[in-house]
Amino acid sequence: MLGGTATTTALQGLQFLILARGLGPTEFGRFAAAGSITALLMPFSGFGFANVMVMRAARDPGVLPLYFGNALAMMMGSGSLLVLLAAAAAQLFLSAEVPLVLMLVVAASELLAAKVIDICWHAFIAREQLHFTSQIMGAQSACRLGFAAGYLWLVTSPPTAMGWAWCSLTSNILVSAAVLAWTIRTVGRPHFDGRVLRTELGAGGSFAVGISAKGFYTDADKLFLARYGGPEAVGHYTVAFRVIQIALAPIRALSFALQARMFRAGEAGIHGSLRVTLKILGPLSVAASVLAVGFYATAPLLTVFAGAKYQGSVEVLRALCLLPLLLAAQALLADTLASSGYQRLAAIAEVGAAILICTLCVTVIPSWGWRGAALGTYVSQSWLVLTMGIAIWRLSRSQVARPGDANA
Repeated sequence: MLGGTATTTALQGLQFLILARGLGPTEFGRFAAAGSITALLMPFSGFGFANVMVMRAARDPGVLPLYFGNALAMMMGSGSLLVLLAAAAAQLFLSAEVPLVLMLVVAASELLAAKVIDICWHAFIAREQLHFTSQIMGAQSACRLGFAAGYLWLVTSPPTAMGWAWCSLTSNILVSAAVLAWTIRTVGRPHFDGRVLRTELGAGGSFAVGISAKGFYTDADKLFLARYGGPEAVGHYTVAFRVIQIALAPIRALSFALQARMFRAGEAGIHGSLRVTLKILGPLSVAASVLAVGFYATAPLLTVFAGAKYQGSVEVLRALCLLPLLLAAQALLADTLASSGYQRLAAIAEVGAAILICTLCVTVIPSWGWRGAALGTYVSQSWLVLTMGIAIWRLSRSQVARPGDANA
């Protein structure tokens, strides 16, 4: 999984650099603003049923075709509605910066086509066939990179966010069709059962709310910065933030690799999940610390790769260099709660973090610009780590570890 994620990350990083240089801060910031809205809505495309599929199929592999079908059906219904909601949100918050057609194309690409790909690689996570998961992720990134390079090479007029949005949609449609056919041949034909779907709405809703809140406190700083600071400020800030996200590939790989195992361990309650968490806490902390030091020391190299016009991103990256420590910690704590049956508790903590960053961004970004966005990110992430850590500590003290006693 690490090898596949590293390859995917390298492809995404190359695509990111090509687009950042080709589009420039203003057009890149416009696309990033549209992407921020879809990122906030993406968890509700499918309503968390991809995660429910992993949880149920990791414990009972025979139910995978049923939950695979339900996840696809839920995605088609909810994703179509969310495309319209994204367009309305863009007109309300970003009408001067993001045209309606641009928002519709970006939303259709990410909330429908890309979500099919997401559900398919979750199916292989449930089977712990992670080589297939990494191949799917790599195929998606390679195709998007090819379209990005082709668009910037072939276009005769100055490249725009709208042009890249159409390329991204086409890429995702092609990959989703191929990946869906492959997944059906491998895991079986998907089935749909409305009764089972209704009984899982609570679990799916908890996953969706938690992931949505995570997307909000991850991308809200860029959304509010787009409203109060303009597309150029978003471009500089997004470049620095994206570098951090790309470098966190090993941590994401570890999370994917352990997901099914943590759900099985979580059948014994919080103690089962916590045992897995404690085994990887030390190495994860060391890796995040190395990344933090590396970001601060190598920040000036951004102008070498992205271009001199991104000089403003160097200061942003240094200001955000400690984020890997907080992001790694909150991801690990959230997985511990969710895998042991406390996904609703994790979702409540994440909603609190989303409300906190929203309040801070509205308050400080108009005066402090990107520094206010960075402050909001640090405060909300710290609060999230603290609250989930306290919740896990109290749950572990209140429960007696008994094998097979899930959600005691």
